[in-house]
Amino acid sequence: MNTPRRHHFVPRFYLEGFCAEDARGLAIYDRVRRAYRAQRTTEVAHRRDYYAYEDEQGNLVFEIEAALGQVEAAASETIQRVDNGEQLTADDKMALATYAAFQFTRTPAYAAWLEAFREQWEAAGARREQLDALPEMPNPVADRREALGAMLRHAPRFAEVFLRMNWTLWARESERSSFVTTDSPVSVVWDQRPEANAYAGAGILSPDVITVLPLSQASGLAMSGIGERVDRRPLTRDQVRRVNLAVVSQAQHFVFGRDMTLVENLVRTTGIDRRPWQPPLRVD
Repeated sequence: MNTPRRHHFVPRFYLEGFCAEDARGLAIYDRVRRAYRAQRTTEVAHRRDYYAYEDEQGNLVFEIEAALGQVEAAASETIQRVDNGEQLTADDKMALATYAAFQFTRTPAYAAWLEAFREQWEAAGARREQLDALPEMPNPVADRREALGAMLRHAPRFAEVFLRMNWTLWARESERSSFVTTDSPVSVVWDQRPEANAYAGAGILSPDVITVLPLSQASGLAMSGIGERVDRRPLTRDQVRRVNLAVVSQAQHFVFGRDMTLVENLVRTTGIDRRPWQPPLRVD
C-alpha cells in the first residue's frame, strides 16, 4: 500500500542549520496573500502527493516523487562539497545540473514562462519550425500524468544545457550574510544592468544573462555562456544581497530566508509586494 508523501518546495539541505522544533526557524513571505510568517522547517510550503499520479486502478503511484528524491539526494552530497570548498567531479556536475534542471521545470512558474515565451515568439513572427522546436507546454487542464511527463521530458534537456555552460560557485565570506531562496529558485538576470532585481529579456544562453540558483544558505551557483569552466568566487555581504534581490524579484509565491528582518527588507526593496509576478524571460 502506498503511503501519502509530501513534497517540500524548500530543499532539505537549504534548511540545514535551522531547528526543526523552533517555530521561528524559517522566515517566509507569501506573495499571493501578501503576508509574512515564521514556520517550523517540517511544515514549510509543501503539497501532499504533489508529483504522484493515479494508475488505471486509481491507486497513487509515487515513482516520480521517488526519482526526484534521488535527484535531491545526489545534489545534497554535491552541495555539501561545494559548501566545504571541495573540487567537483564530473559526477558532481551532472548531479548539480540535473538538480538545477528539475528546480527550473518542476515549478508552476515554468509552465507560465513557457506559455508566455510561446506567445511572444508568435507575436515576434517566429517561423512555425521555430515554434515547433520549443518544448511542449504542460497543459494545466490535461491529464495529470501528461503534465508530469512534460516535466520529465524537459528537465533532461535543460540539464544538458546547464552542463555546457560556464559555472561560478559563489560562497559567502561571512556567516553574517545568507542566501535566500524561493518557490521558483532558478532566476535569470542580466549581467550588466545596474538594477539588481532586473528581469532578463532574453534566453538562458544569451551572453548578457546569468542563470542563478541558491544552493544553500552558504553557497550559490551562477551559470552563463558556453564553456566548461568551474570557478569559485567569494561574495561580500553586499554581493550576497544583490544575488538575493535578483532571486526574490522572481519569486512567484514564496520567499524563504533565515530571519524575518532579511526577508522583509528584500521584499520591500524589490517591490514584489506591490506588483504582480511576471515570467522572467521575454522575447523583445
